[in-house]
Amino acid sequence: MLIDTQVTRKATNCIKWNVRHDLNDDELLPMWIADMDIATAPCIRLALEKALGEKVLGYFEASSAFFKAICDWEEKRHQVSLQAKQILLSPSVTTALSLAIRHLTKPMDKILVFSPFYPPYKTIIEANHRQLVDLPLVIKDGQYTIDFDQLAQFFSDSAMTAMIMCNPHNPGGRVWSADELLKVQQLAAKHHVLIFADEIHNDISYPDLPTSSMLNDQVDHVFQQQTLVFKSATKAFNLAGAKVSFIFVKNEHYREILQNAIEQEQSNEINTLGLVATRAAYEQGLPWLNAVTAYLEDNRDAALDYLGKYLPKIKPMKTESTYLLWLDFCSYHLTDRQLADGLTKKAHLFLNAGSDYGHAGEGFMRLNFAVDRKVLSDALRRLSKFDQLYR
Repeated sequence: MLIDTQVTRKATNCIKWNVRHDLNDDELLPMWIADMDIATAPCIRLALEKALGEKVLGYFEASSAFFKAICDWEEKRHQVSLQAKQILLSPSVTTALSLAIRHLTKPMDKILVFSPFYPPYKTIIEANHRQLVDLPLVIKDGQYTIDFDQLAQFFSDSAMTAMIMCNPHNPGGRVWSADELLKVQQLAAKHHVLIFADEIHNDISYPDLPTSSMLNDQVDHVFQQQTLVFKSATKAFNLAGAKVSFIFVKNEHYREILQNAIEQEQSNEINTLGLVATRAAYEQGLPWLNAVTAYLEDNRDAALDYLGKYLPKIKPMKTESTYLLWLDFCSYHLTDRQLADGLTKKAHLFLNAGSDYGHAGEGFMRLNFAVDRKVLSDALRRLSKFDQLYR
């Protein structure tokens, strides 16, 4: 069987499942943090077994074949042409974003994010003594859209030097169109704003709406020079613990600054097994990813169907990418504390609290549906129990 959803992660020091211990609730079903309860691809596990068979986990460097695997993957899947020298390595996307913020912007510069936003963005911006500027997305026809007039106004502030663009969007799951991405890049270039494009989720692409990279070959050279892409195989191939990410930097000046910073901070020693796993993923993992994506699509559609039929007060966004479902609970008129307590203590279901994603996330919850179908059904029944208690 190509994919295996029969995995047990209890009592494994897994962050996702350890919340049951933290909250002292053995009945709790964790459907939160963004990794999958699906076994990592067999080709990756075999590559890791082969590496362990060599018996020594000593110093290891990224090979030319490793970089070629990344370049081939990006060209075939996202129409992004890269050279090995344009790829910088880092342990994680958030680590890489922090590095870029620290070395390509100045203290007290303003950095824009669309909200709701991935919570670590706030941490890395403010911990590096920059100012987070929060531009709420607009809900139109059940999906997030960008207010470009307001974006232009925000960009006109001379203190605004960078933005983090989550592409596709987490937590909403929105796949930004090529036209939307281009408009963002045009405005950013006009106002000399750097774009840090977080594309960690863009390999989870459903057939009806493929994702587009901000470094796609169709993008004008000028805009490519203002855009850095932050990426990893970890979300698509369930490798969160592998600790390998990349920065794609076509601007030679910015690349030199970041390369020097990496050498100064000695952050270029990357996990040996992560390098092995990433190369195997990109060279051999496509059939597995296609099978998993089809499974996730069925899970998504089953959840949307159930919510539409039986739980109309919970309004989901139809995720266009990722395996995360953004749920609007505002119809219950509960505070965020009441909402979290009702789900956790009454329904024994643990989700990501929307309030962690900024003010625009208040009244929402994020559900991870990358699980066995029976587990998803259990989660939906628990949502029904919550609804019965609070309708």
